[in-house]
Amino acid sequence: MMTTYATNGWAALSDPTRRAIFERVIEHPSAVGELALGLPVSRPAVSQHLKVLKDAGLVIDKRAGKQRIYQVDPDGLAALRAELDRFWSKTLAAYKTVVEQPTKGDPMSIQAADTSVLNSIVVEAPISRAFKVFTEDFGSFKPPEHNLLKVDIAETVFEPKVGGFLYDRGVDGSVCRWARVLAYEPPSRLLLSWDISPRWQIEEDPRKTSEWEVRFIAETPERTRVEIEHRNLDRHGEGWQSVRDGVAADQGWPLYLLRYADRMARERQG
Repeated sequence: MMTTYATNGWAALSDPTRRAIFERVIEHPSAVGELALGLPVSRPAVSQHLKVLKDAGLVIDKRAGKQRIYQVDPDGLAALRAELDRFWSKTLAAYKTVVEQPTKGDPMSIQAADTSVLNSIVVEAPISRAFKVFTEDFGSFKPPEHNLLKVDIAETVFEPKVGGFLYDRGVDGSVCRWARVLAYEPPSRLLLSWDISPRWQIEEDPRKTSEWEVRFIAETPERTRVEIEHRNLDRHGEGWQSVRDGVAADQGWPLYLLRYADRMARERQG
C-alpha cells in the first residue's frame, strides 16, 4: 500500500515546473531567486511551487540572513525511494515466479524462492531512526549465542561504510568478521555479505558467500517496515540448504527482527 507520505510527494512532482525546481534543490540548496533563474515563471510562482513541495514533505527551508534557503528533506526523499524500491521488488519477484518455474520433468530447475529467505517486521519509528538503531546498535539485538568466537562476545560492531565490516569482538580482544558492507544507503537500504559457510565457519572465498539486503520502508512518517532478504544462498555450494534453513528458522532472522522490534519498543516507551 502506497503511503500518504509518498503519495503527496508523487502528486507534488506531477507538475513539470515544480519537478524542475525540485531537481535544482537536489543539486544545490538555494534561495528563491537562484531557483527562479532561467525558469519561465516568476519568483512568486517559484515560491508557490516550493510551498507545495514543502507541504508534501520534499523540501525544508532554513533562514540565512534575510533569505530562506530551500533544501531537500531527506525523510521525504527516502519515502519516495522506498516506495519505488518496494514497487520494483514486487514486480521483479512476480517476474521471477513466472520465468523461473521449473520445467516439467526437469529436476535440476531451482525456483528463486528456494535460494532466498524474506522476513519483515514493522516498528513504530521514523525511517531515519529505524536505520540508525539497526546500524549503530546492532549488537543490542544480535543473539549473544550466535557466536563463532571461542570466547564470549564483548561487542558487535557495524562499520557504517561500503567496504566496512560487521564483526564481533571477544572479551579477549579476538575478532570475527562475518559480514562485509556492500552497500550503505541511509536511511533506506543496506546490503551485506554472509561470510559464514554451511559448516558454520568463516568463508574466505567471497564467491562462496551469499548476501542479505535490509530495506527500510516508511509506511507513515512515524512507522517503518524493515525487510531482510537473504538471497543467493546456493552460492555457498554443497550444503547450502542448511544455511537457508538456519536463517529461516525461528532462531534465525525472525529472532533478530523480534529482538530489534523489542529494542525499538523499549526506546519508544522511554
